[in-house]
Amino acid sequence: MNSKSDKKGLDKSSLKLLLRRVINHRKAIGLGLITLIFVDAMQLIVPQIFKRVIDSLASGMATSGQILKLGLAVLGIYILMGFFRFFWRYLVIGASHRIDRNIRQELYDHLQTLSPQYYDQTKVGDIMAHATNDISAVRMATGIATIASFDAIFLSLSSVTIMVIMNWKLTLLTLIPLPLIALMMLKFGKLIHKRFESVQEAFSTLTEKAQESLSGVRVIKAYGDEESENRFFAGKAEECVLQNVKLARIWGMFQPMIGALAMASMAILLGAGGAMVIRGTISLGEFVAFSSYLMMLIWPMIAIGWVVNLLQRGAASMGRLQKIFTTVPDILDGGNSISPEPAISIENLSFTYPGTDAEVLKDISFKLPVGGTLGVVGRTGSGKTTLVELLMRLYDPPEGTVFVGGVDVRDMKLSKIRGMFGYVPQETFLFAMSIADNISFGADGISQERISELARIVDIASEIEDFSDGYDTMVGERGVTLSGGQKQRVAIARALAVTPKILVLDDSLSSVDTETEAAILSRLKHEIRDLTSILIAHRISTIQNADHIIVIDNGRVVEQGTHAELLRHEGFYTELYRMQQLEEEAIKEDIAGLEGGED
Repeated sequence: MNSKSDKKGLDKSSLKLLLRRVINHRKAIGLGLITLIFVDAMQLIVPQIFKRVIDSLASGMATSGQILKLGLAVLGIYILMGFFRFFWRYLVIGASHRIDRNIRQELYDHLQTLSPQYYDQTKVGDIMAHATNDISAVRMATGIATIASFDAIFLSLSSVTIMVIMNWKLTLLTLIPLPLIALMMLKFGKLIHKRFESVQEAFSTLTEKAQESLSGVRVIKAYGDEESENRFFAGKAEECVLQNVKLARIWGMFQPMIGALAMASMAILLGAGGAMVIRGTISLGEFVAFSSYLMMLIWPMIAIGWVVNLLQRGAASMGRLQKIFTTVPDILDGGNSISPEPAISIENLSFTYPGTDAEVLKDISFKLPVGGTLGVVGRTGSGKTTLVELLMRLYDPPEGTVFVGGVDVRDMKLSKIRGMFGYVPQETFLFAMSIADNISFGADGISQERISELARIVDIASEIEDFSDGYDTMVGERGVTLSGGQKQRVAIARALAVTPKILVLDDSLSSVDTETEAAILSRLKHEIRDLTSILIAHRISTIQNADHIIVIDNGRVVEQGTHAELLRHEGFYTELYRMQQLEEEAIKEDIAGLEGGED
């Protein structure tokens, strides 16, 4: 019972939201409807002209001059109809496209406000379905469906009024099928709504699978797994086809039945109206005019089904979009808009990801002064990345645990806290644009000289200059044309380009060799000397020169101090350091052996 009532409530609210979108563009749509009224009014005049022509011909009173004048009048009316028809289409269809544009922009803007947690729980395919099919369905509902419904109502009421004036008995007879059309509307409209939601869900799943397969195409090819992927995709595509066929089946029954009932009216007219002409109750011209008005009613009858389909689709899509628009961001702006000093303080921080039970961080405490460098080292999955994500409020830390410049980050505006950071995450992401554009991303007004200087600092300038297009080289989607090490270095240059107060490098040199890493760190030391820096790494060589080092294991700080202090402690850090030294020595021996074998 509850679910049904909720569903009905959703439908009504969704239709109200569609109406609100139309009202927001009432000026253009209103003018479009006025021009439509002119078109319909002229269309209603034409049968009266034909009535006059036919009655004149039947009575033998027609003259060539009279027929010519009436013919020219019909031609003039249709020219004016074409003129006004252009304007209502331009105004109303144009307004629907502006509604489309506004919704897309609102959707994109709102998605930007949602936290990473939302994207952890929502499929990309779902979002893409909202941005394509759903918005297109809303556009059709607010454009074509709006004009068609108004046109059907105005034209049908006007035609029926004229028909009643002409002969009310014949009108009542020919309109007998109309109540059946209303009953069909109620039944089929609900079915169309339900089936369209299933179509959208199937499309969302198909889009998600396509996006996943295309993103992972190199893995698929490396494993030679194209056949199983094709099978999985075919299954999703088949389900999408099945749901569309189910919708088409309903729509396929609906439209012909509406048309059949409409033609039933014509059959009644031929029988009853023909008899009236024979008896002399109505003239032949009146019969022809009456049949023209009845034909005008056939379009509204058919339009009823089409409009119901479009409105049900639009309502279903608007309901899905509204769920996103009403999703409140998990992380909200604080009231403090100051820009504090880049000093970091963590006090008794424990954190559990929403929706999970295991603590990722447990009772973390440390301080990092302005201009200091913090090294963070630990096993994979120990919580190192989570720590910096809490600093930037990508996830919200518990109140009273994370401070920047003595201010709780939860009290700060998001733009202020995040604007202090230059962040290079573990998973390097580059945009599908040029290398220069990727480096300058987020840094307004940066010069080409500064871009080149940053490229030299991260030791990639010579490699960029070797490309045929230099800094204008397109990196492809997700930076696919660059190696892992090149992507990491471009990402570091991008983080430096925004002139941050706090620089975070999260294992950002893992894809370069130790010699290149040492060269980059040496150059970076001068560039970041005035910045507060956090270096997260698996290799101790990356963080050994930090002012302070914390060792995280299983979410806890198990050791902290300088490199020398930690080595004297003979704990986990020392064990990790010696293990990495042995690995490096083994690699050097293997290389030396290979070189000796070549000689």
